[in-house]
Amino acid sequence: MPVLVHRMNNTTQLLSNLQALGKVSETTDWLSERSEDLADACGDMDRVGYLMAVVASACGADLLLERRESEGLRFVLEAVTDVARREGREIQRPANPLPLQAPHVHDGWQLPWALGSLLLLAALGLEEGSRLEWQLLEEGDSWVLVSSSCVEEGFHGLRERLAERLPECRLDVRREGWSWRVPAAWLRSGS
Repeated sequence: MPVLVHRMNNTTQLLSNLQALGKVSETTDWLSERSEDLADACGDMDRVGYLMAVVASACGADLLLERRESEGLRFVLEAVTDVARREGREIQRPANPLPLQAPHVHDGWQLPWALGSLLLLAALGLEEGSRLEWQLLEEGDSWVLVSSSCVEEGFHGLRERLAERLPECRLDVRREGWSWRVPAAWLRSGS
């Protein structure tokens, strides 16, 4: 939550600055001149709203209702990367763009929540200063999230929540690492 509040504060500060600029601007077209900043702020607010709804939905409040976000995996990855960084760990950036989520996947929030939860839990289980290495691979009838780092004891509670919320998926935790398999139809390669 602190990362989301920080992002919202940054966006609010930008909007306040734009408002102040409008009050002192000598031109009447200041809003058009700053339209790119305004568009960035709108996009940031949209993403933060989505992420807050994912967190709230995972806690039992259905705030997403019918909203589907094809880039939910990317939004959640950016947020958990910030959380890990605040805790002195790094999460490797993906080599390729993350796939897009299909609109029919459960209520829309479970898959991004699960990916973020797995990556963050694995990263926080590492020693401070470490970096979590991971990949998301397309393998025929499924996509597989894999990592060679493992914190077996930390995955027990998450394994139960994943099985309850996404029973079609399979988490395999071993001493040498972990993998999480999801149906291929749930994701599609981005363009």
